[in-house]
Amino acid sequence: MTVDTLLEATAQVLVSSGYERASTDAIAARAGVSIGTLYQYFPNKASLVAALIRQHVDEVLYLVETALAEHEGSPLDTTLRALVRAGIEAHRLNPPLHKVLFEQVPTEQILGQAPDVSSRLQAMIEAVLRRKLPGISRTRTRTVALVLETSIEALTHRAVVEAPDWLRSGALEKEAVALLKPYLLQALR
Repeated sequence: MTVDTLLEATAQVLVSSGYERASTDAIAARAGVSIGTLYQYFPNKASLVAALIRQHVDEVLYLVETALAEHEGSPLDTTLRALVRAGIEAHRLNPPLHKVLFEQVPTEQILGQAPDVSSRLQAMIEAVLRRKLPGISRTRTRTVALVLETSIEALTHRAVVEAPDWLRSGALEKEAVALLKPYLLQALR
């Protein structure tokens, strides 16, 4: 419970103060714990941010995995819509925090701490495509999964940074599906 409280406080301080101005003292104060308690769990700000990134990655993977599992027997276009929706939901979890993490946290810290989420998402998509379209070559399926994952991530990330309201309106989901459905249907013939 203390770790969860510290991570929530870290997210709040990052959003309100930015990465550079966030400090372990401010995080401990926001969490309502002593600095000593914070240091029992996390040695520094970087370790708090790394844990927050891992938590976010786990949430993203869970949302996508759940959406794909729920649509296992659905037609391909329904599965695509569910995949796009899951990508948007993942970015809708906390857009201000997502923006801070990917615009202010040093890139080497993000890359060094977060597992390769894109590769894991691509593998999930590829597995679904192989089950739904067993006649398509592995190379082609892998390429299509890469394009889908990258497109959804790029669209949703850009919305987080430039227009978070698009994540709530439904417009981004509609446009992303309109863009990707013809590609998917054509690419997998």
